[in-house]
Amino acid sequence: MSELHKLLDDAWLGPMDKPKHEPGTGTETGRGDPVRSNSSVSEPIEAPTRHSLSQDWGALIHQVQAAGRRSREAQTQVREQELRVGLILEEVREDTSAANERARLAELKAQEIQIRAEAQILAAEERAKAAEARARAAEERAQHAEHWLARVHETLSDEFRDLTEQPA
Repeated sequence: MSELHKLLDDAWLGPMDKPKHEPGTGTETGRGDPVRSNSSVSEPIEAPTRHSLSQDWGALIHQVQAAGRRSREAQTQVREQELRVGLILEEVREDTSAANERARLAELKAQEIQIRAEAQILAAEERAKAAEARARAAEERAQHAEHWLARVHETLSDEFRDLTEQPA
């Protein structure tokens, strides 16, 4: 049994509380302490010395200091990671904001292009309608002119038929 366990057991169990040994069993009565149950009857329990106590307490202090150091290192690592995560989140926010702004500008540009395209389509449709109207008007004038030419031809043929007919 280590000296620290002995010290803790002695501090935990006062001199009046120590269980008594039952002869022949190798175990103690009362608490059934597994640490003490392994000790034999013939094995004397050594009283802790001042030197052994200071070594045990020194080791305990060293372990507490090491645990504190690891805890501080872990806290430092956590803070560093939190800072890195914060920086990454800020970059993500900035990138998202920039992407949103680019998307907004692209939407505005697309709307402008759509408005211009619709205006150009309307203008082209109007020009096509005007061209169709001019074509219909030209067709009507051509038909009217053909009609007049046919009448002129008929009139000339009727008027000068005598001259064009030959005696047979």
